[in-house]
Amino acid sequence: MNTNEPQSMVSRCDATTCRFNEDMNCTAGQIEVSLSGQTAQCLTFTPTEGMSDSYGMTAENN
Repeated sequence: MNTNEPQSMVSRCDATTCRFNEDMNCTAGQIEVSLSGQTAQCLTFTPTEGMSDSYGMTAENN
């Protein structure tokens, strides 16, 4: 990674059932995001133990 390039950060995560969500903050070391129409979808979403992985998640970048 080139440290001279600006980096984006996820400022808030609404996927409360994701194991990486801690108080609406993403704690994953890195994430992969896909664009579906006008909505960003986090491909790193991993459900918390006992949850289904069918939950869709979006991320805001502020």
